[in-house]
Amino acid sequence: MKSSLLAIIGLALIHGWVAAQAPPRIVSPEILADGRVTFRLLAPEATSVSVTGDWPGGIHATTTLMTKDDQGVWSATAGPLKPEFWIYSFRVNGVATLDPNNFNTRRNGLRVENTLLVPGAESADYMVNAVPHGAVSLQWYGSAKGGPERRAYVYAPAGYEKGNERYPVLYLNHGGSGDEDAWFSCGRITQILDNLIAQGKAKPMIVVMPNGNITRIAAPDYVKAPPALPANQDPGRFRLFPETIVNDLVPFIDRTYRTRSDRESRAIAGLSVGGAQTMYTAFNHLDLFAWVAAFSGGYPVMPGIAFDIPAPPNAAELKGPDLTRSIDPVKFAALLPQLNASANDRLRLLFISIGTADTLYPSTHQAVKRALKEKGVKYALVEYPGYIHEWPVWRVTMKDLLPKLFQPASK
Repeated sequence: MKSSLLAIIGLALIHGWVAAQAPPRIVSPEILADGRVTFRLLAPEATSVSVTGDWPGGIHATTTLMTKDDQGVWSATAGPLKPEFWIYSFRVNGVATLDPNNFNTRRNGLRVENTLLVPGAESADYMVNAVPHGAVSLQWYGSAKGGPERRAYVYAPAGYEKGNERYPVLYLNHGGSGDEDAWFSCGRITQILDNLIAQGKAKPMIVVMPNGNITRIAAPDYVKAPPALPANQDPGRFRLFPETIVNDLVPFIDRTYRTRSDRESRAIAGLSVGGAQTMYTAFNHLDLFAWVAAFSGGYPVMPGIAFDIPAPPNAAELKGPDLTRSIDPVKFAALLPQLNASANDRLRLLFISIGTADTLYPSTHQAVKRALKEKGVKYALVEYPGYIHEWPVWRVTMKDLLPKLFQPASK
């Protein structure tokens, strides 16, 4: 009896010691009822900790200093934040680090950052909701000219596996720092598609997301490759990837999936450098594509058309690439031989969009509009006030574009 009592007392003492030594339970991030968000990090030996996020949106990112309590937990509260898919990271003693208590991350090129989805009406289409879900396959496809295989993400809508219906296809290009994973992890494209299709706002479609870096066959965390040069340092590469879309990817998708393979059922779109690749592909191959969309087009990468300009007076209000570069609209049009008034009868939609706080907006974007006007090409234009060259505007753009694609011709 005495030994049993001593054992119980001993266990109690051990439990008390373990409890005293156990680290505090950390909840981070914690979304509060009023939309503010509290971030926490256990770092008792640190001397300075901060959290930086891409809020409140537009050109501004916000860094908030965190304070330490007597248990070594640093915390800070930001906001209130509007419903959005936010990006953030910590900085500990000057070194950037992820939030170890938040397993939600995104990879954007070589950058890995934590994500935070604040719920609400504006972000509802970025969430996994109780709707039928499509499936994403990672497909390898070969080259007609004997080059290496390349990888693409392919979204098939809900019900594809069990049916025999044929679907229209959207080819969707990423930007200069991205790869075939970009629209999936940064753009929330599968959630947007699932939700808009379920709401009846978008037609069910197949969406193909290739790797547009001609020197990389797949994402850098999957297949190692030499460092990719910026396209403007290797302009001879620019024409190569669009040709792989036409000669390799489109035939592969039509062979592999139940597609509607007429041009009226084929669209191509892209952001930034992918927007320039989209325009080049489409206006050299209007026999293949009837729906074309370019978001925040990074046209200075196109060969032989860029030139240096002074920084605009409102440079401090802008964020993005090529602030001091623009393009010659005549040379731009010369690279696109089918960019003329006859395209109006062939295109079902030419959609151009950009944020007004994008560095490409003051000059490059205006030059493209001049080229389209001079060539007599009709287009739909959306300019998003206050948005910069970053994913929030491209997600919004997709929600605007998808309902327009593959709709019946108006009478």
